[in-house]
Parts: sequence; C-alpha cells; structure tokens
Amino acid sequence: MRRLVAALVVVAGLAAGWLGWQQGWFGGLSTSGPRSVLLISVDTLRADRLGSYGYQAASTPVLDGLAARGLRFEQAATVAPLTLPAHASLFSGTFPTFHGVRDNGSFYVNDSITTLAEVMQARGYRTGGFVGAFVLDRRWGIAQGFDHYFDGFDLSNYDMAAGLDAAQRPGSEVVDHALSWLGEDSDRPYFAWVHLYDPHSPYTPPEPYRSRFPATMEGAYDAEIAATDAQIGRLLDSLQASGRLDNTIVVVVADHGESLGEHGEQQHGFFVYDAAVRIPLIVAGPGVPARAVPDQVRIVDVMPTVLELVGAAVPSDVQGVSLLPLGRGEELELLGFSETWYPRYHYGWSELTAVRNGQFKFIAAPRRELYDTQADPGELNDLSAANPRMADALERALRDMAARTAIAAKPQAPRAIDPAAEERLRALGYVATTISRAALVERPRSDPKDMIGFYNLLKLAGSDSVAGRLDEAIAKIRTVLAADPEVIEAHTILGNIQIKAGRVADAIKAYQQALAVDPEHEGAAWSLALAYRQAGKLDEARTGFERVFQLNPRGAKALYQLATLAMGQGDFAGAAATLEKGLDLGDRAVFLVKIAEARLELNQLDAAQAALTEAVKLNADQSMAHYNLGLVHEARGEWQAAAAEYEAEVKVSPKLYQPHFNLAKLLTRGGRPADALTHYRAAVDLNPEFGTGFLYLAKAQLDAGDLKSAEASATRGLAAKPDAGMVPLGHYVLADIYSRQGRDADAARQAAAGKRAEARAGNQGRR
Repeated sequence: MRRLVAALVVVAGLAAGWLGWQQGWFGGLSTSGPRSVLLISVDTLRADRLGSYGYQAASTPVLDGLAARGLRFEQAATVAPLTLPAHASLFSGTFPTFHGVRDNGSFYVNDSITTLAEVMQARGYRTGGFVGAFVLDRRWGIAQGFDHYFDGFDLSNYDMAAGLDAAQRPGSEVVDHALSWLGEDSDRPYFAWVHLYDPHSPYTPPEPYRSRFPATMEGAYDAEIAATDAQIGRLLDSLQASGRLDNTIVVVVADHGESLGEHGEQQHGFFVYDAAVRIPLIVAGPGVPARAVPDQVRIVDVMPTVLELVGAAVPSDVQGVSLLPLGRGEELELLGFSETWYPRYHYGWSELTAVRNGQFKFIAAPRRELYDTQADPGELNDLSAANPRMADALERALRDMAARTAIAAKPQAPRAIDPAAEERLRALGYVATTISRAALVERPRSDPKDMIGFYNLLKLAGSDSVAGRLDEAIAKIRTVLAADPEVIEAHTILGNIQIKAGRVADAIKAYQQALAVDPEHEGAAWSLALAYRQAGKLDEARTGFERVFQLNPRGAKALYQLATLAMGQGDFAGAAATLEKGLDLGDRAVFLVKIAEARLELNQLDAAQAALTEAVKLNADQSMAHYNLGLVHEARGEWQAAAAEYEAEVKVSPKLYQPHFNLAKLLTRGGRPADALTHYRAAVDLNPEFGTGFLYLAKAQLDAGDLKSAEASATRGLAAKPDAGMVPLGHYVLADIYSRQGRDADAARQAAAGKRAEARAGNQGRR
C-alpha cells in the first residue's frame, strides 16, 4: 500500500497565477509535457559564501543568476551537519528522528522509507543519481528509486587513511556522467540528482579557480565553490542548448555548511551552529516566482515542494511541507530542527539538538544556549541566561518537535557492507561499524563545548598519522585519554596507529582497553580480531570474529573473516558453509566469489562456475570473478575461454597482478611470446614482491634474447622468496645466461644451486 500511495498523482494541474518570468534561462512556462526536475546538492556549502546571499568575495555567477530567477530561501536549515543523514532527510522529507539515519557509515536508509526518487519513478520519470563521494554509495540505501545510479567507488583507488570522506571524485567527472545520461533519452521527463562534493575538505581547487583566491584555507574553500558553480553552469547550459531547461525545475541545496574555525571547529559534524547547519536553498523553473524568502524553512521541505511543482501527491509519511505558499507571500511559521549525534556516537560526549525560528536559535546541550541569529549571526552572545523565557519556550518547542517527528522503533542496526570495503575502512576514526548500546545509555555526558580542544587533538592526530608522524599522533591521543579515558574512539584510533607503526602488540592492548570501557563495542572487537590475525594468533582471531558476529548477527563481515581463516587452514568445505550463511547478509557477489574459491580448492568446478556466473550477473565488474572463472576453464583445459576471462579481469581490476600473470602463461602456451612478455611485466610492476612472477619474466626475457634484463629479473625474483618449486627455474635461467656469456664457472654454480633447490622442493613435496 505504501508504494501505491507513493505513486498516486494529482489529477488537477497546479494553480495558475504565478508571477511573470524574467528574461534569461527560464523564459516562460512550457506546457508541452510533464516537468522534469534537476536536483543539485552541493556538499559542505555555507549559505553565506554565495554572492546571492551577500558574500562580496564570491565568484558564483551561475547560482546567483539562478537565485535571481527563482525562489531564494534566506533561512534554510539542514537536519544534521553530516552528509548521509542530511540527504536521507532531503529525499524522504522526514527528520532523523523518523528515518533513523544519525551518522555516516554506520546507518542506512531503510527500504520502508519512501524517497523522492521512488515517487518520481512511479510517475514514469527517468531517474538518475550521480554522486561525488563514497558516503553516498548505494550500499547505504540512498539509491532507492533510481533507474541509474553512478557511484562505483573502487576504494583501492583512494588513500582511505584520511577518512571515509577521502573517497570522492571531482565535480567535473560527476557532471560528465550526468550529461551523458541526460543525453540518452530526450523524450521522457527526467528526475536527475547531481551531488557535487568539491567544497568538502580537503580544499584542493583546480585552476584557474585556485589562482583567483587568496592562498588561505578560506580562499581555497571559496575557490572550490567557484569551481562547483562552473560545473552547475555546464549542466544548465547543456539543458538550455537541448531546449529542455525551460521545462525543468531546478533545485540547488546544500546538505550542510562548514565551520571554518568558528567556535573552534574547523570543519563540520561536531556542532550545530549556523556555520554548519544554515544552508542555501534555491528553486527555479516553470511555476516558480522570482522572490527572496526570509522565512524559516528546512531541508525536509524540498521533497513536498518538488512534488507539488510536478503535480504529485505527497506520501503520508512526509513531515516537511511545500514552500510554494511562501512564494506567494503567505506565512508558514516553520521551525528548523537540527541535531548531531556525532559527539556521542564517536566520543561518548553529549549529542546536540537545536531549533530555530528564523530569528532565535536554541541549542539543547548540557549547558543550553540561545542566540539571536539576526543580531548575532556568528552566535557569539549566548542569551540563555539573559532571556530565559525565550529559552524555555524554544526548549519546549524542541522537545515537542522531536516527539512529534519520532517513531517508536529500536535503534537502527547497521547495514552489512562488503568485507573488502570494511577492510579498507576499518582504520578510520570517521567510521563506526556499529552503534554500541553503551552509546544509547542515558547518563550525564560532557558538553561538546568543553571538549572541542580534545576533539581537535584527535583530528590533529589523524593528520599526523597521514603525514607519517606516528609518535606525535600517539602523544596527542594519549593526552586525550589522560583527560577522558572513556573515549572509546581514542583507544581504537590509538590501536590503528600502532598497527600502522608495526606495533601489533601495542595495538592489541589499545583495543583491549577500548573493550574494557565497553565490552559490546563491535568496532573495537572487530579491530582486535584483525590485530590478532595479523599477529598470527589465529585462535584468538577466530574467537574475536565469532564475538563480532554475536554482537551483530546481521553483519556478514565476521563470517567472511571466519571463512578466510578456515581456508587458510585447509578447511575449504567449512569455509564454504560459513560463507553460505552470509550470502543474504552482505554483498552477495563478494561472497559468491569467495565461495567459488573454496569450491575450486575442492575441485568442485561446476559449483564454482555456478557461483561465479551468478556473481557476474549481479555485478559485471566484481573483482576476481572473471579471474576465478579463468581458473575453472583452465582446470578443464579450456585455454581460450580461460584467456578471455583473464583479459576481462584485467579490464575490471587493472590493479590486480594475478590475471596478468595467468594470462601471460597462457599466451606463452599459445605461441604469443611478445604478448606474454607484456603481461609478465605488468604482473611484477603491480606486485614488486612477486618473486615467482619475476622468474617467469626472466625466462621470457631469456627466450627473447634479452640477457641483461633476464639476469636482473632472475636475481630479483630469487631475492623476493618465490614459491619453493620455482626457485630452481631462477637458478637455471641464470646458468643459461652465464653459459651464453662464456662465464662457465658462474654457470656451473647456478646449475648446482638449481639442482639443490630442486631436491629441497622434492623433499618438501614428499613431506
């Protein structure tokens, strides 16, 4: 029934009588068909850094022109200074108290939520989403309702040490893909969402924008905004050139702002001051008047506003309201609601919630705060003691609003993500793998205002770690723990840095201390199990992963690790059985590939092929799927089919050395030595520690007559500890080289070494 309600349409058209159009992009109202919608969300964009919002140093002509032709909302508030919660509210029209997404990386948009994209899709619109950051990857559930969703972040391409937000792509790449999709079908109306991440840290603006602004943090931030403005211009120019802009509703909104050092916060997430929660909101297009609206509005109001503009019914769960009455000069008397649970979930300090009415803003904290944001836009003068009546009234309004928008539900469980991503993300302080029950216990907690210095120390420690200053990072973390030994995240970050420093035993102690504070903290238990595995303490690692699964039975990552341990001990049947349990919990394609590897070891070729075929059907670009299909075909003697699969894997996974190596061996077998040589080189370039690969390369170079290169490759291969069975090859290659050079004594020594290595390999095989 929910889906049917979401798909209902309003038969009657929108009321006529809007204000006239200005000349420019939107020249007039088109009645040729349904209106298309272009929704642009700009990450980390402060409202007061746009020219149309009064910032003199801005270079934002596209957004300023758009604001002049439509509705510009001067007092728009986001629900949270974090990307995923804010976008969950943008697309659902509901507050975090309802949809339950309170943080990045550890929450997901539940399938029961009706999204704007789903409503548009049900009305026959083409729906395409194009995102600039991994934090909005489809695995977090935000892609509901999109026919086409451009994410596809290969985490191996990013330096994840900087945090979850490090996995991003430039706005130019996002816009390229959006324009390609928009050009595929010009007849059907579309709903396109383009997410531009460039203003988010780190601020690395491209030229020519970098040179136009001061070489400061704020200058770089402004330059990023200018570059983003130009990318938005590319979108609008393309639509104008195709004749579709006049019939397109364009909405530009930020998910949150950026503190830029205000109140001691450099970026966002920790506080709910206006620097981080006041956002720009611009709506322009057919049916939209040109007007600056001073009234308080919210990000949750975007969805119902768009639906009214396209003549669609608003789902009953939506808590926002259409803002079109404000365009007619009416009043709505809305209250903005914002929150951040980031201090509580990550550090054990108090969460913050806030309500604003366009003039006054109240922040609920251990020491409450009240600001007149019109007279004091920087929120420097706390009026809570001077004006207790207003503070009391807004505090009551805040409690009432939180109660009215909430649903009676258990704390949301985390979505299981694929083990490869979890492995890459596990060391990030920015990501929590789950929300421990300890974080939900109601007890007195520290006020974030008092802890900002320690928070910044942890951030600086992260920067030190990225720069390789590990001991300095550790010293900073220990300063925080001396002040507050119950900051679990500090213990886990300390453990992560100790791992990076190669001090696994010290890392284990740090993770154990985190679990001493909270025995049910899944993130610490997970990191401890991984550390035990790295230390070679496999029984302890197994116990740890079993504990992780006990803490979170929906999390497939522990099952994946348990299966990996089983395979390492030769228990392939047990590994396959464990992986089967996780097929419906995690990334199915990843688990199918791992199951196939176990089946291959058991020589169950048909079962392995079936699993891999399903994996490729689920995800044509699934890493190692084609490689393992190649192994299946090789085991059957199907050389051409095997080579084709290895070639496919090379395209899908250009950083893997294994498909290059296996393909090179088949090319050698097929009489294509030059092509084989190319792939042998690629294999060792991708894995400079691949001793066996260097020995095969040496043999190929020897056959090609390149004695100098062959000698260097064989010498390097032997030094890199190749497989025992391949050591004789290295010595025999060197013996052949020296013999051809007339170095008979050296050749004899290498030949003798080859025979000794051959004998050792034979003895090991007999054991």
